[in-house]
Amino acid sequence: MPSTLAILGGLPLRTRPFSTWPVFDARERDQLDDVLTSSNWGGFPSPNRKAAEFAAAFAAYQGARFAIPTTSGTSALEVALKALGIGAGDEVIVPALTFAATPYATVACMARPIFADVSATNACIDPDSVKRLITRRTKAIIPVHYGASLADLDALAEISRAHSIPLVEDCAHVPGARWRERGVGTHGALGCFSFQSTKPMTAGEGGMITTDDPDLEQRCQSLINCGRRRPGDTFEGPLMGANYRMTEWQCGILLAQLARLPEQIECKSRTAARLREGLGAIKGITPIARDPRITREVIYAFVFLVDESALGVSRNRFVRAMRAEGIPCGVGNDPVYRSALFPRESPAYLKACDLAGAGADRITIDCPVAERLFEHAMAAVPHECLLGDDRDVDDIVAAAVKVASRAAELAAANLEKSG
Repeated sequence: MPSTLAILGGLPLRTRPFSTWPVFDARERDQLDDVLTSSNWGGFPSPNRKAAEFAAAFAAYQGARFAIPTTSGTSALEVALKALGIGAGDEVIVPALTFAATPYATVACMARPIFADVSATNACIDPDSVKRLITRRTKAIIPVHYGASLADLDALAEISRAHSIPLVEDCAHVPGARWRERGVGTHGALGCFSFQSTKPMTAGEGGMITTDDPDLEQRCQSLINCGRRRPGDTFEGPLMGANYRMTEWQCGILLAQLARLPEQIECKSRTAARLREGLGAIKGITPIARDPRITREVIYAFVFLVDESALGVSRNRFVRAMRAEGIPCGVGNDPVYRSALFPRESPAYLKACDLAGAGADRITIDCPVAERLFEHAMAAVPHECLLGDDRDVDDIVAAAVKVASRAAELAAANLEKSG
């Protein structure tokens, strides 16, 4: 009898597309027209008109005193670390599961990234792993809020205070999220956001730095503006900056995106609750739970865990089968120290390690939870799948039920011959 699984020749459960991304309407068009007719398009003077307006609006939304627009989430992290004075010989603790930008920013400061393991419950940096990795060289900790989860900011803030090591929150996935009714990006010294094409608010590219510290705000503004000082700046010492200014086009689009963000957050959080309930009823599948301390949830990727032994098929085959059923499904980030985008044989990384007193032959990385999650357990669907209605969520659940019910058949199949 022919299989009903699409990956084995059956008909896919879903053929109609999910919501497209990015979302835009007349608000973005009006902002772009305003910039076009102003003949004032670039980032200089800094902050320019739209940049100043967007910075003020974003800071207010996050509950931060200051916000500094920049070219990307990567440059936001780099500038944040340089504003803290991090440099050659220093160490910065980063999570194993993150994009290459997080450790890259450390290396750009000639400092050594130290890779902490993640929690099995939410794929965010494990505070206990952080504690074990602190040395006299540790000058910052970068927790990454991952997918729809937030790192344990209570535990990390306690570590920060106890060791006088600043937190730099990587908030690229979660603009608008709140922990205990306080916006992310305000729980440490600085917060860094990304507005790259896939993010929950986007201008194609762009980033933002948030802080409550006036001295750090001045340093960040100088570093993104080629090292210039504004009248009234009082920070000590010269800074060598670069042109990391955001254009007026991007700031205009992001003003419109920010106006739409609360509505999208509410929609995705509602549909995520339905999806958690549906997937959680399937043996072998466990959605990552929403921490009750997250008082406003923002979803970039809806992450769930596959128990291969309970389900009876590998996570990889399950994900491939879901895709064949018409459900966008991925496996998340690989441990960043194994990523092709962060080559550990690169001269820059090796030099940073050498300056921190650790030759390549003496570097050990021990992140078993991150490796297990990536290799065997973690799966995710993108946030735009949650922007539709209940029928979209129900299709994701129905596809998972369909694949799980034929797990034995899927496990035994020769997929190379079956497609």
